[in-house]
Amino acid sequence: MRLIKIGISAVLAGLILAGCGSDQYAIEKQYWQVQKQAEKIFRNPHASPPKELERVVNILSNYIKKYPNNSLATEADFNIARLYIAKEEYDKARIHLNSIIRKYKESRATCAEAVFLIGNSYQVQDKWDLALAQYKSIMQDYPLTIRGLNTPIYIAQYYKIKYQPDRMVNAYREAVDYYKALSDKYAGSPLAFNADTLVAQCYMAVKDWQDALNTFNAMLEAYKGKVSLDTIMMDMALIYNKEIKDKVKAGEILQKLIKEYPKSRLIKTATAILKELEKNE
Repeated sequence: MRLIKIGISAVLAGLILAGCGSDQYAIEKQYWQVQKQAEKIFRNPHASPPKELERVVNILSNYIKKYPNNSLATEADFNIARLYIAKEEYDKARIHLNSIIRKYKESRATCAEAVFLIGNSYQVQDKWDLALAQYKSIMQDYPLTIRGLNTPIYIAQYYKIKYQPDRMVNAYREAVDYYKALSDKYAGSPLAFNADTLVAQCYMAVKDWQDALNTFNAMLEAYKGKVSLDTIMMDMALIYNKEIKDKVKAGEILQKLIKEYPKSRLIKTATAILKELEKNE
C-alpha cells in the first residue's frame, strides 16, 4: 500500500514500523526465554520431575494466551505436545495435538503437522499400525501441504530403517502412484512439477534407473521453458554415468545443460564431469 494513499508521512511510517519491529523483538525474546526452560527438559526428560514439566507447560500456555495471534504461539503449542512426548505422557500429547487441530483448523499446514506428531507419538511407542493410520490420513486430508507431500517417502524410509526391504519397495511404489495422481490432477502447476520430481526420487530410491530416466525425460518435455531443468539434467547425467554406465549419453546431457543453462550453479560441476568423461574416452 502506498504511503500517499494512507496519508502518513515517511517519518511517521518509520516510527510505526520501528515500533512493530521492537514489539516483535520483545515477543521473540520472551519466547527464547520460555524455550530455554523447555530445552532443559528436552535435554534430559527422564531426570526432570513432573512438577517441572507442569511448570514449563504453564509458562508456554501463558505465552500462548498473551500472544495468540503470533506465529510463535503456534510453535509454543507444538512444544507443549513435544514435551509430553519427551516425558512419555503420550495420551496428554495426543489430547493437546487434537486441540491444536481444532484451534488451527483453517491452517491445513498446521493441522498436517499436528497429525504427523500424533503419528510420531504412536511410532515412539512402537505402535506402527496406529502411527501409519495417522500418516495415511495426512496423505488423504492434507495432500497439498509440505507434510502431505513428504509423508509417503517418510513411510518408505521407516521400512528401510527397520530393514524391511519388501515393505520399503511396496511403500515407494505406493508413493509413486500417490504422486502421479497429484501430478495428473494439477497438471502443469508447480505442485505437479514437485510431484513428478518426487516420482523420480522414488524410482531412484529402489534403483529403478530406467523409470527414473523416463520420468525425467517426460519432465524435460512437459516443463521446457517454464522452470529451470538444470538439476534434472544433472541427475540424469549422473544416472547414465554411474548407474547405467552410458558415458556417451551422460556427456550429451551435460553438454545440453551447459548450453541451455550457462549461468546455472551446476555449470562448474557439469564441466568437470564432462572433462573427466572426455579424458576417459
